[in-house]
Amino acid sequence: MSKKVFLVLLIIFLSIFSIEIQAESNYNWQELIETTQSQLELNRSDIVLNYTLAVAYANTGEVVKAYEIIDVFGNNVSREEFNNALGPHLKNLENYKNRDNLLLLNYAAFANVINRNYHDAVDLFEYIIKLDSNNLWAYNNAAAAAIEIEEYDKALNYADKALSMESNEYSHLIKGVVYYKRGNYMRALYQATRSRSLFRALAEDEYQDFMN
Repeated sequence: MSKKVFLVLLIIFLSIFSIEIQAESNYNWQELIETTQSQLELNRSDIVLNYTLAVAYANTGEVVKAYEIIDVFGNNVSREEFNNALGPHLKNLENYKNRDNLLLLNYAAFANVINRNYHDAVDLFEYIIKLDSNNLWAYNNAAAAAIEIEEYDKALNYADKALSMESNEYSHLIKGVVYYKRGNYMRALYQATRSRSLFRALAEDEYQDFMN
């Protein structure tokens, strides 16, 4: 094979590989973040706007920011208040309308997580994956919910799928949690080191205990 032919084949291979690992959602979450932040400047206590921002962050990999907002919900907003505020936005989904609306589907999926309806959350995240298969965070969200119902193989599969699309600490953190729950502490430790900064940001005390 000539050097010229080899270089052409290499360029084609790299082009195909780049397409395969590209992880981009069908929904413009970054635009939603910017719009919601502007709206929150006028009403910082609005439950739906804060929730929207958390959902958008979770779909762009800004996991720490999403968790911070959810923590505020837990401290300042009751589950009843949250459900009453979000309910009107999910009314159409209950009637199987707008089933292709990624924002509403994510609303419903994360609401099920907050309400601890983890089986329903997993089902919705898996439906979201079908519509938004290039969004690695859809796989991570499904994996995190699967852990809650002890479907560890499913959680690992989704985390691995996300990692095959793009390297990210959250997938490693998910895998670390699965291995830890299964008692495989060496693998858990290895995954924890690969999610070091995220692990530390989400749980500083727990991170230090685990690493020591």
